[in-house]
Amino acid sequence: MTHTGALNSQGLMTALRAVAAALLAGAVIALAVILAAFVTMAALIVAAVSLAGAGAWWLYAKVRGRTRPRKDPRILEAHRGPHGWTVDGDTTDRR
Repeated sequence: MTHTGALNSQGLMTALRAVAAALLAGAVIALAVILAAFVTMAALIVAAVSLAGAGAWWLYAKVRGRTRPRKDPRILEAHRGPHGWTVDGDTTDRR
């Protein structure tokens, strides 16, 4: 009567290879998930910084006021007139 053990060397190697393959597959899947999380985090950071920059630019433009280029680029001189400040003899009331 021959005795065959439940754990022969061929079966043990097959099981060891299966465990190693499962660990490797799990590591690859975990790496893919972690990389996807990092890429998503980077995209969200870029979006947040862009949004903050756009908000800061909007606030700066709102506080500063939007300056449009004048059609006449002359420099005007303001003088003190009898009814307040006037520019080059302009006496019209602009209130």
